[in-house]
Amino acid sequence: MKQVDVIVLGLGGMGASALASLAGRGVDVLGIDQEPAPHDRGSSHGGSRIIRRAYFEHPDYVPLLNESFEGWERLEQSSGLPLLHRTGVLLVGPSSSSILGASRASAEDHGVPVEWLDPDRMRDRFPQFSPASEWSGLFEPGGGILNPEAGVRAHLDVARRAGASIRRPEKVVSIDGDDDFAVVRTGREEIRTRRLIIAAGAWTASLLGDHCEVPLIPHRKAMIWFEAADSEACSSNRMPAWLIDDGDPAGNYYGVPTWPGQPSPGGVKVGYHGFGTVVDPDDPGEITPDVVERFAADLATRMPGVLGRPLAARSCLYTMSPDQDFVIDHLPGRRSMVVVAGFSGHGYKFAPVVGEIAADLAIDGTTPRPAGFLGLARFEAGAKP
Repeated sequence: MKQVDVIVLGLGGMGASALASLAGRGVDVLGIDQEPAPHDRGSSHGGSRIIRRAYFEHPDYVPLLNESFEGWERLEQSSGLPLLHRTGVLLVGPSSSSILGASRASAEDHGVPVEWLDPDRMRDRFPQFSPASEWSGLFEPGGGILNPEAGVRAHLDVARRAGASIRRPEKVVSIDGDDDFAVVRTGREEIRTRRLIIAAGAWTASLLGDHCEVPLIPHRKAMIWFEAADSEACSSNRMPAWLIDDGDPAGNYYGVPTWPGQPSPGGVKVGYHGFGTVVDPDDPGEITPDVVERFAADLATRMPGVLGRPLAARSCLYTMSPDQDFVIDHLPGRRSMVVVAGFSGHGYKFAPVVGEIAADLAIDGTTPRPAGFLGLARFEAGAKP
C-alpha cells in the first residue's frame, strides 16, 4: 500500500492553499481532485470574490482576515499574478441595518478603517445606490475583490514548485481513519497517510458519511453578469464592490464592478447571499430564466438606471453549515482526519489563512491562530452559542 505523510482531498480554494502551505513546510504531501483541472463546478470560480475586514458575520473572523490579506499579498509576490484588487467595499442599507451596525462594531473593535456615510453623503459619493429610500453606507477603502481562478492556480503552482504531488482527475471512492492513520481509496489504489485533510467543498458530506454528524448541505446559487448602463459609473474607478441590506430576511444582493483585467463574461457581476436551492453537487443544475428575471427586476428598484441587460448566468455552490460559520477541526475519534468545510458562501477570501490552519492541524495537531470558534465542539449538546 502506498504511503505519504499528508493527503489533501479537493484542490479548490482551500485545498490548493493547504497543499501550498504543507509543501512549503517540507511535508511529503499529495493532492487529489476528481476534476482534470481547476473548474467551475464548485465554489472557487466566477471571476471575482469580495474581500473585506469589517466583518458583520462575527468579529472573531477579523484577526484571520488580517492574516489572509497578508497571505494574498505574499502569493501575489511569489506568483507574479495580480490577485487582489482594492476597489473598496460599500455596505448599503438603512441606518438601522443590522449588517451595517455589526460591520461598524467589528471595525471599531479591531481598528479597521471605515467611513460612515449618512444619506446625504451617500447620494454625493455613490449616486448609483440612491433610490427613494434613505440609505446610509459603510465604506471600507481597504477592501476589494479577488480573482478566485487565478488564486487557485497560483497556490497550486507554489505547491508544485515546493515539491507537492498532484493527481487529477482521480475520484475518491471512500475514506476511513482513526487517531493515527487514514486510508484513502480511489479507483486505482489504497493510499495510507498520517494525516488527511478533507477540503472537498460540496462533496465533503458524501465523503465523510457517518464520520461527521454535522450537516454540510450543498446549495446552488446564481451569479449573473449585467451590462453597465453607464460604463464609467459601473467601473472600479467609481463603483466599489458592494452589498445591499434592505431588510430581506432571505438574503442580500451583492455585486462587483467592472475592473481592469476582468475575465469573461465582463459586466457588473451580481449575486444573492443567503440560502439557495439544496442540490446534489454532481448535478447542480442551471440558472433558469425566471431567476435572471427576478434579479433584473429587484435590481431595477434598488439601483435604478445603473444596470442594463443580463449578459450571462452561472451557478455556484455554497456548502452551508448549520450556523453559517466555517468548520475547521479534527474529526472526533479520528484525529488523522481534518475537515475544512462549510464555508457557507463567505469563505474564499480566507483561503491563505485556512490553508495555514489546516497545515498546522495536520502537522502539529493544533494551531496558534485564533480559529477555535470554528471547531466542531460548538455543535455539541450544551455548548455555548
